[in-house]
Amino acid sequence: MSRRSPEVLVPFLGLLYIVLVLLYVVVSTNFSGFSLSLIPLIALFLAGAYGVWRRGRIGFVGSLILSLVFLGLFGVMIFDALSAVTIPGEFISVVTAVPILLAVLVYSILGLRLVWRKGGPSKPPRMIPASSVVVLLVLGFILGGIMIGLIAAQTEARILNTSTPGDVTIVVGAGNQGNPQYYSPANFTVKAGVAVTWVNHDGTSHTVTSKGSNLFDSGNILTGDYYKHTFTQPGTYQYYCTIHPWMTGTITVTSS
Repeated sequence: MSRRSPEVLVPFLGLLYIVLVLLYVVVSTNFSGFSLSLIPLIALFLAGAYGVWRRGRIGFVGSLILSLVFLGLFGVMIFDALSAVTIPGEFISVVTAVPILLAVLVYSILGLRLVWRKGGPSKPPRMIPASSVVVLLVLGFILGGIMIGLIAAQTEARILNTSTPGDVTIVVGAGNQGNPQYYSPANFTVKAGVAVTWVNHDGTSHTVTSKGSNLFDSGNILTGDYYKHTFTQPGTYQYYCTIHPWMTGTITVTSS
């Protein structure tokens, strides 16, 4: 098995791609505390790529474990990413990472089998290896996902352009914990008796729910949809999203 064989090249390049995805997360979230916790994972992926390139058993085992763990993580995230097509970076990184991790998993298993059988009798190579089907499926999923995402993004953009104007906007990327802002404005002042309108411009559902009371709860606000609530008593009201609890905002109600 040479370093140019698919059993080495696919997991090696796949692990390096995941490193790039994780670096994108770190940079796009402005080096927040959450993103900095990804640094040890980046080091693990780099170590796994090095071990695979060296064709060591530990390298292939590490590649196998990393791909399994991250397939579980990205497999959950892909549903949110598919609905967040207006966030190109997040959408493309997740949609490409899942099939690439699947390819890393399959070729790590194949590579591990080869290094474990080192020195044993070898079978005659096939003209078209069965594992090539995995590469074709990965490429097909990536290209298909990106094309569907581009079409969906245009449709979603039209929905947002024709949506009801709001006093408070749930911004694009609000579901990302590293986003610099979730509600715009985060603090909104209104007179008692006047309705406040929240409109969702993000690619996924959110809620507007009062903190510490049952005063108001929007339920799920879909992309382009809105929610209204009239505050009758002066005071300061804090709210958050029950789906993404880090999203918080404040409404200040003054006397009419």
